[in-house]
Amino acid sequence: MLLRTHYVFSTGVLAFLGSLITRDPFDALLFAGSVSVLANSLIDWLGHEMVRVEGKDLPRRTPLTHTWFRSIFWGFLTTTLLFLLFARETEPFVLLFLFGILVGPSHMLLDVFTEKGIYVKKEGKWVRYALAHFKYDDPFANGLAMLIGFVLGAVALTL
Repeated sequence: MLLRTHYVFSTGVLAFLGSLITRDPFDALLFAGSVSVLANSLIDWLGHEMVRVEGKDLPRRTPLTHTWFRSIFWGFLTTTLLFLLFARETEPFVLLFLFGILVGPSHMLLDVFTEKGIYVKKEGKWVRYALAHFKYDDPFANGLAMLIGFVLGAVALTL
């Protein structure tokens, strides 16, 4: 999926879940957006390498970040700075802890529906796994994921 799709989808998912545990849904949305942009950017920046195919440089996902459990690590790592800024208050700490754990899997949830999928360990080797085979820039798949993110974010603000 496109990076902006990851931003919107993860922000919506995290804001919705955060609004269930916080008194201020705007805090949930603010922290969700911050974590989403930081974590999804890091996951794609570290997790793509450029390969030359038929004279073209194309990005390829790697298992460094595009596995379920490693995505949790990278998502949580990105919240470390935010933890340091807001650790004096309990509520932001809880939100950031939750968001740090969930942002990576939300990234993988979208990528598992693309043609390149994500990586899973099979017989000791990393293999790609995909539930569907949408192109990463498919307008329907990206639009649907963004719509879900927007709807969840809007619902979060009403809770």
